[in-house]
Amino acid sequence: MKLCIRQMKLDDLDEVLGIEQYSFPTPWTRTVYENDLKNNPRSRFFVALNESEDGELLGYIGNWVIEDECHVGTIASKREFRGRGIAEALLIHTARAALAEGVTYIILEVRENNFAAINLYRKLGFKQVGLRRRYYRDTGEDALLLTHHDLEGLASRDIPPAVARLKEKTVE
Repeated sequence: MKLCIRQMKLDDLDEVLGIEQYSFPTPWTRTVYENDLKNNPRSRFFVALNESEDGELLGYIGNWVIEDECHVGTIASKREFRGRGIAEALLIHTARAALAEGVTYIILEVRENNFAAINLYRKLGFKQVGLRRRYYRDTGEDALLLTHHDLEGLASRDIPPAVARLKEKTVE
């Protein structure tokens, strides 16, 4: 397999929304994605594709760059590829892209019970800087507020061993 990370396109939305449906209690709608892709100059949405399987979409990440901040709004990977480093590769790519734009830190919220995501973020060097009580209206869950200030360190990380065979190829 060969991993390709590139900007999300409108044509990707059927696959993105398929992953979105089983990944989140309240999935984003097509309209939300379309608005960001077409109308929001601050949005930076990327997809990870398996070039060896006719471009199968493996995961995605959506960010907004605001001044010196990159705010991760969404990230998910295809169920059968979870735990294989797709999300990690997308975060590394995001750090590289953010650095190129002069961003100094990444910020995100994560559900307090999403232990797989929390473990990944901590492994990559994200630190908890706050707690947003009842942030997720759909479930009433709190959100942990995490930041990463060493973008050079994150951007210089190797692609995870589980996807190293995918040979990351970045396409802008």
